[in-house]
Amino acid sequence: MAIGILLTCIALIATFCILLAPRFWVVDLLVHFRLQCAALALLACVVCAATGHPRWAIVAFLVAMIHALIAAPLLASRRASPSMRLGQRAVFRVAAINVYYRNRKFQAVIDFIGRERPDAVVLCEVTADWEQALAALNESYPHRYATRGKRGTGITLLSRWPLDAAVIVPGYSDVEPAIAATLQIEGRTVQIMGVHTSWPLGPAASACRNQQLARIAEFARGATQPLIVLGDLNVSPFSREFQAMLADGDLKTAAAGFGWQPTWPTFLPPGGIQIDHALTSAGVVVTGFRRGPSVGSDHLPIIIEFAV
Repeated sequence: MAIGILLTCIALIATFCILLAPRFWVVDLLVHFRLQCAALALLACVVCAATGHPRWAIVAFLVAMIHALIAAPLLASRRASPSMRLGQRAVFRVAAINVYYRNRKFQAVIDFIGRERPDAVVLCEVTADWEQALAALNESYPHRYATRGKRGTGITLLSRWPLDAAVIVPGYSDVEPAIAATLQIEGRTVQIMGVHTSWPLGPAASACRNQQLARIAEFARGATQPLIVLGDLNVSPFSREFQAMLADGDLKTAAAGFGWQPTWPTFLPPGGIQIDHALTSAGVVVTGFRRGPSVGSDHLPIIIEFAV
């Protein structure tokens, strides 16, 4: 079989599998790779056309267009300039990093935080060694709240500003408990929720991840202050579960309008997808969203600028 036809068949099979995503966790993983499917189908189209298989080229082109059209609303939106909406409100900055529990490049993370100087930072997969290393930031970030799950990793929130009512979010997970805290930043109030959902490998883990997403939406619905959810959600914007969480929680993704922002895996850029997120509630005006450089983790950091 010609390589172009083979590539077209692979793209077709992946496309049909995605239709079954809500029923089977394995094919649900393919949903996150729509851009890669589009690129594969487009390559198949070119190869088929060049090798004398025009009908297959048309099929491959149609497959590429299906994925591209589905992805387009998430990639092509353009955020209007917020300058007219800010008034006298100051712009603040927060960051999120999945440090990766096996990563030993402590100084790379510390240096990154020192350069960016965010008002608050959410760190996932923090171990006891990481907690010890992060003590180097105590002077710059005197306010801290941390959790530790049953596997020895947890979430740590560092803040330049006092943390009010910092708590473990009930009903979320005991593997890596989510945290929530209220920050008073220059007279402005904002609530930060730090999360890390389960990696959806296997039916039980996939169901757990979906339950955690639903819990995030539930927490957001009950928030009485402007809210920012930060962390590794192990789901991309192409997922139905992700879109359902946004709708149910009346949340928006801070990355909207800032282009495609793949954050994982750093070791395979062509397969990159965005699974590290910042989600905002009403009252939060996002003015910037970008990725940071590699800090030794398999994830890239994200930095969000906003006003409340």
